[in-house]
Order: sequence, then C-alpha cells, then structure tokens
Amino acid sequence: MTESASPVARRDFHGEIRRNQWHTLVILLAFGGLITVVGVIVDLLVGLGILGVIVVLLIAALVTVAAYASATAVALAGAHARPADQSEFRRYHNLVEGLCIAAGLPKPDLYVVDDVAPNAFAAGRSPRHAVLVATTGLLDELNRVELEGVLAHELSHVKNDDILAATVAVTAVGGLVILGPVAGELMQFAVGSRREVLADASGVLITRYPPGLCAALKKIQANPAVVRHHRRAMSQLWFESPQARDDHGRGSWLDRAFDTHPPLAERIRFLESM
Repeated sequence: MTESASPVARRDFHGEIRRNQWHTLVILLAFGGLITVVGVIVDLLVGLGILGVIVVLLIAALVTVAAYASATAVALAGAHARPADQSEFRRYHNLVEGLCIAAGLPKPDLYVVDDVAPNAFAAGRSPRHAVLVATTGLLDELNRVELEGVLAHELSHVKNDDILAATVAVTAVGGLVILGPVAGELMQFAVGSRREVLADASGVLITRYPPGLCAALKKIQANPAVVRHHRRAMSQLWFESPQARDDHGRGSWLDRAFDTHPPLAERIRFLESM
C-alpha cells in the first residue's frame, strides 16, 4: 500500500472499538432520557407524584433495554431480509466463509433482500451475534472479485465493532426521528463521517486486492437503483446510502441529516491511491 493509505492501516483498532461502545452508550442514554423527560412531563400534568416518576423510570429502562436487544431483528425486518439458503446462494456462503477465515471472524448469519439495487449491510451487537445481508441485485450484478470486496467491507464493520453503535441506532435514533435534525446529528455522532472509508481500507486488508472493491464501487455508482424498503434510521447500515437523490446527488433535507456516507467518487479515489 502507498503512504496515503498507511495511516488507516495503522490506526488503533482497540480505540475504534472503545469509541463505538461509548457512542452506543450515549445513544441509549439519549433515548432513555427522552422517554424519561416525556414521562415526567406527563406525570406533572396528571399529578401522579413520586409513584408516577418511579413508573416512568422503570418504563424508560425497559424500553431502552428492549431497543438494544431488538435492534438486529428490527433492521432485518425493516429491510425485508430473509435467510440465505445454503444451496440457492452457494457462492455467497462460500465467499463469506473464506473471508471470515482470513479475518479471524465467526461466520455471521447470512440473509438476502429481494431487490435489484446492489447493496449490503452488516448488523448485530458483536461479532458472535452478527448478521450479513446482501441484496439479490448485488449478488447477481457483481463478479466474484467485486463481491468479495463488498463482503470484506461489511465484515470489517463486524471485526471493528462498527455494527454495535450503527445497529442500536436503528431502534434508538429511529425512535427519535420526530426530532428531525437533532436525531440526524445524533446519528452523525453515533456513526461518524469516516466509517465507510475506514471500512473500505479494512476490507482491502482482508482481500489484499483494492481493485476488486474499487470496481464494485464503480459498478454501483453507475447503477441508479435504490433499495425499495428502507428507513432513514437504517441508512447508516447500508454499504451505499439507499436514500433517493435528485440529478445533483441531493436528497431531501431530512434524508441528508441522516446520510453518513461520503460520495462514492471520494471512496473510489481513496482506493485508487492504495
């Protein structure tokens, strides 16, 4: 790799994991805090007193735990994902198994989304509780080397614990979407603007072949299709943002608030410099 790529390759992975864990805690506290504030306001209006406050705190705690525990299932349901049959998607399973061996990861549960748009995402609370999702468009359109690059990118999110904060944000920040730009700012905090570029670099460290992922990005860039079933709070999970954009590459103001992806052209330039 060239000097331009070396700082990414040498970054502190343990520091990245700690950052993601910290951001997850902040997301959950913000989510639980909002529920508590709303509940206390209702309690003051109704006049239930200290008993009402205790009930509000218990409800806030239970809902926050539920948001954490159900985040992966919510992401899968929101994407309309189904388990990837071993015989039907043999290449998909074989590539992931090989990449997991190279990355030192347990094989995640594999899912597919019946959609022509080429895209993918990883989700879960930890490498041992991870899922990997690919659209049928991605599996059909990319050749083996290109698909390997995209899957390695997603597995790098698993390896670096990127999936923790991003998955929890699906339910927690998704529940705050009524706050509009405030929720968008929380999403930017949770995920960060460099997440995808770092995952591109980490994926290349697994495959040892930057042109594969670069070719995949170019092919996806040339495809105007976007995933049909998605939620704003799930945008950060996808390999490429599923938000619809106009001819100038811009979506609605709320879509932009939740968009954490750098332009594909920027990611391509980065890989070409490696």
